[in-house]
Amino acid sequence: MKSSNNLVKGIFIGMGVMALTAFAAEKTFILKFSETDINKHYQKLSVIRQIVDNSNLSHQEVVYVTKAIDSLQAEIIAQVKTQIEQPVAPPQTNGKKQ
Repeated sequence: MKSSNNLVKGIFIGMGVMALTAFAAEKTFILKFSETDINKHYQKLSVIRQIVDNSNLSHQEVVYVTKAIDSLQAEIIAQVKTQIEQPVAPPQTNGKKQ
């Protein structure tokens, strides 16, 4: 009887831990780059992609690295477009005149 109670307790504890970890919030990080820096990084990724394409790596490795670079470049473009298209909100003054 004791071992079955311990088993049930263990199952409930395990389910509780899984439930708590399942609802962990995703963290968002914002990295700020100047336009010159972001262009430089984007170009470096393109150069790395060309080097990998011309390397002696296996096809599977080339595909993996190329997809990773393409993904990074797509994310860079998406983030830049989002930031360019967002209207700049005026600073809040809490109703007080300055």
